[in-house]
Amino acid sequence: MLHFLLDGDGVLWRGGKILPHGVAFLRFLRECGIGYSYLSNNSSRRRATTLKWFTEGGLPFAEADIFNTNYLAGWYLARRHAGDLVLVIGHSDLAEEIRSRGVKVVMPAELLPPEVLRDPGLTVEPYLPAKLAHAPTVVLVGIDTTVGFAALSLACRLIEDGARFICTNRDISFPAERGYFLPGNGAVVELLEAVTGARALNLGKPEPHLAELVEEEKGVPRESMVMVGDRLDTDIAFAARNRMRSVLILTGIAGESYAEGDDFPEGMQPDFVVRDFPELTARFDELFPEAG
Repeated sequence: MLHFLLDGDGVLWRGGKILPHGVAFLRFLRECGIGYSYLSNNSSRRRATTLKWFTEGGLPFAEADIFNTNYLAGWYLARRHAGDLVLVIGHSDLAEEIRSRGVKVVMPAELLPPEVLRDPGLTVEPYLPAKLAHAPTVVLVGIDTTVGFAALSLACRLIEDGARFICTNRDISFPAERGYFLPGNGAVVELLEAVTGARALNLGKPEPHLAELVEEEKGVPRESMVMVGDRLDTDIAFAARNRMRSVLILTGIAGESYAEGDDFPEGMQPDFVVRDFPELTARFDELFPEAG
């Protein structure tokens, strides 16, 4: 019983533009009676928001097929930190998802006065315990394209004082249009780690939490899952660590440098390498003979 897990950025789309043939491949899987899920380190959208965008782009997913680190963070924190106050550095959708699970959440703008957010200055004074109305015991960092110095300084102060440091993912970059790359959540996480000396607990790929969540909700053993992704350090390493087969698709981060299928880092060796979805479809019976 095969079940495909498909990454988003660099696989189904790039820079917000749906890539050709991804829709056709998902329809092909449906025609074959093979299940699939969207599996992403992106924490910026809730399931319903993601589904709306997928529907507008013609990607045939149901809400129950969507497993991103936004949904994962709510699931994880409700289990492990239900009684904690969580500072969220991230999109409002991330905070809303966690709140929907009954976990107490606060955003930087709720703790810091407007004048500090506008001009934080080079001082620790606004971030001292005596100055804060609440003292979060967990700091969760997800992608936030508007993050500023004040929010980062607050996170550092809390982590240095012992708050649990968690991140939705460690992706350093993500692919944009015209072959360019933009800073990912991992770039911010590494900044905070360098300043505080703390190491963040990573919820996203390649760690096993998403695999546990899919197993629980889909009832599919991970040995039956196939990860299709464009990143060696997240997608392919995730599959290797979780007893899954993997397909490296060369439409995103990895690119044509791995077209020959050799020189992979240890622990990041994909089972198969394809240039795009048409090649994967054409070789499907060869790669997955049990599906026939």
